[in-house]
Amino acid sequence: MAILLPYRTDPRLLFQVMEYAKGRGIDRSLLEARLGGGEPLRETLNALEQLGLIERDASEIRLTEAGRRLAYATDALERQRELARVVLSYPPYGGVIERALREGLSVIDGPWVERVWQVEMRLGQPRNRVEEARTFFFKLAEEAGLGIFRRGVRGQPSRLVLAPDLEERLRVLRPLLSGGGAESEPVPREPAAVSGVTTVSSELASAPVPERTTAAPAGAAVTITVSVDLTAWELEKIEAFLRLLGVVPGRSEPAP
Repeated sequence: MAILLPYRTDPRLLFQVMEYAKGRGIDRSLLEARLGGGEPLRETLNALEQLGLIERDASEIRLTEAGRRLAYATDALERQRELARVVLSYPPYGGVIERALREGLSVIDGPWVERVWQVEMRLGQPRNRVEEARTFFFKLAEEAGLGIFRRGVRGQPSRLVLAPDLEERLRVLRPLLSGGGAESEPVPREPAAVSGVTTVSSELASAPVPERTTAAPAGAAVTITVSVDLTAWELEKIEAFLRLLGVVPGRSEPAP
């Protein structure tokens, strides 16, 4: 599903729709009769779908697993935790919060969020949508306990004051996040196999180079440790190198 930043809706409307969709779901026409149609409902449904809380077809709206966890939360603390999972799992939201923590920020404002979305994440959203989407993001993050929303006044931009314990909360929630949400640590990649080169076992490739002790001018012993990455070497070169260092015995010459 293409990213279309949620805007022109409110967290309160999200919870209303989820309440109506409990159980087996709800027909869209019935939902329109209860909440009214038009742009507010259309954008509320888009927000719920973007956040992974509902699935829908032309006539029916149903809660997803994440939507059911949030809709059936038994108390305010559980609801806040489930909403935090939803916010952090949505790439435009989770990516912004992860970036703020990496930069050591305690406050993120609207222009900074817009720059991350449009320049770094290249979401390509219309400018007017981004401006209103920032406000909705800040409100939803506040509902999730991730910070406090401060509306801009007297020329100051709207901003989110991040919760003091945000980093610890994210550490606890990260294993529960949906794939592709908040940015994860890069996973080191194994070197590509080269045709015709024998694969080297991890024990041999990571074999430590023995320490060499040399005499200093004043007679004091100096120990030098050298680390060499052998993972890209061919097996014969590794063996020759280790023989040179005395780690493995040299090959005996054949008798004449």
